[in-house]
Amino acid sequence: MRQEPSAGQWTEGLNSTWTLFLSFLYCKPDDPDRFDRDHIFKAVAEGDPEQLNGLSDYLQRTRTFLSDPEYTDGKTGKTCLMKALLNLKDGQNPTIPALLKIDEETKNPNPLVNTACTDSYYEGQTALHIAIEKRNYKFVKLLVENGADVHAKASGFLFQKDRKEAHFYFGELPLSLAACTNQPDVVMCLLDNHHKKAKLTKQDSMGNTVLHALVMVANNTEKNTELVVNMYDRILMKGAEMDPPSKLEVIKNGEKLTPLTLAVKTGKVEILKHMLQRDMKERKFHHLSRKLIEWTYGPIQSSLYDLTSIDSCEENSMLETLAYNSDVPNRYEMLALEPLNKLLQHKWESFIRKRFLISFFFHLIFMTIFTIIAYNWPPKDEPLVPMTMTTKDLLRLLGAVVILIGGIYFFVAQGVLFWRRRHSLKGLLMDSCFDILLFVQACAILVSSVMFFANTEKYVLPMVFALLLGWMNMLYYTRGCQQTGICLVMIQKVILKDLWHFLMLYVILLVGFATGECHGKGRHR
Repeated sequence: MRQEPSAGQWTEGLNSTWTLFLSFLYCKPDDPDRFDRDHIFKAVAEGDPEQLNGLSDYLQRTRTFLSDPEYTDGKTGKTCLMKALLNLKDGQNPTIPALLKIDEETKNPNPLVNTACTDSYYEGQTALHIAIEKRNYKFVKLLVENGADVHAKASGFLFQKDRKEAHFYFGELPLSLAACTNQPDVVMCLLDNHHKKAKLTKQDSMGNTVLHALVMVANNTEKNTELVVNMYDRILMKGAEMDPPSKLEVIKNGEKLTPLTLAVKTGKVEILKHMLQRDMKERKFHHLSRKLIEWTYGPIQSSLYDLTSIDSCEENSMLETLAYNSDVPNRYEMLALEPLNKLLQHKWESFIRKRFLISFFFHLIFMTIFTIIAYNWPPKDEPLVPMTMTTKDLLRLLGAVVILIGGIYFFVAQGVLFWRRRHSLKGLLMDSCFDILLFVQACAILVSSVMFFANTEKYVLPMVFALLLGWMNMLYYTRGCQQTGICLVMIQKVILKDLWHFLMLYVILLVGFATGECHGKGRHR
């Protein structure tokens, strides 16, 4: 169905048509005072403000503005101001102040300083972004003084982190760009100027703040870590000065991740280590510390840690991310960091060990009952459910009900676990091998139970298969012992990585040779 244009679209179209009509009316092709896009772009590229003399009068006479389409790049939407910033000579271009003055004199309703690129690759990029990319503090300050939008979002393909092509993700916002490129003077200018101050809580299209962006650009090298950590702490302290009640580190992005949990998910070990063990010495910033030294005695000290976003009692916590995502880079290095290692040890000693042993004994009892029931099953010539029940028959039926309840429990428990790990198929296969086998065992038990209560004799096959898997799954509990646990994990990884590839190749060859052998026998006959 055809959609009628709105009133705003009609007005915009009429204004554009009226502007073009006035340009044609007041400007002749042979007018010596005529300014076109090529003329203006040439002047700013050469950095010659004299070539712009008379431009203000010309624009006022033709009732046009420098942000109009006829004065911008038709492909990208790049303005003459952006062109000037891209053509700096020794950090200078005299045409930039001239362009800003001309735009102010013409009273442009859509200021040139805030006109953004329209191309899908550079969409949202403004002159302020380019000035920051050029690391030119002078022009950044000048643009801010002339009303530049300090919250403009550069969201084109070039600035998206998930693109396969060349990209540069910095958080989209000017403040994030300045922080990620290590320009502290520009960061302070954006935060402290008297015209429009940047907000530290502002989020880009992905929900990332400047702190999220800093975590994204960290790469675990020594030099990069030093720069990122210094900028991170500087912004935290500035945020505490500007708005003491605000908590920048608890803001979550579009994936429900704080800067701390984002560092965990992306494997940024060094900045994570700093964030966990941050100890602010200045008294006014003491509340920003995550590590508080309680007492010190010689080389020994006792420290208290802030467990916000760390313990598993919170959604998307550090421990939950590390436990259910085996594809997280540097996972084992992060688990060795303090206080994570101490927290895990405390959890194991306080309650996990007891739950692990209880689970082991229940599974052992379940498998013992399962084995006894399977061993004492009635012969083929006897009915599965006799008309007159003896004590032995009642015990056997009770055991079958217990096995059915156990199968339902395993099925539901493993289903919940798989749902938690649904985002990582690789992690599910590598870390949850026994969970998969337990789920298959539960399915076999349920199928066998349904067939048994339906009085079908073929229930024996899934029952035997479930019995075999059940005793094999008892190997899982060897992980509770340090000596046998390491050996089991090594065997599991060898089977899933090296041996699995060999078996796949062997099966392909076996099928190929078997097919050829059968074909040869058929022709011989």
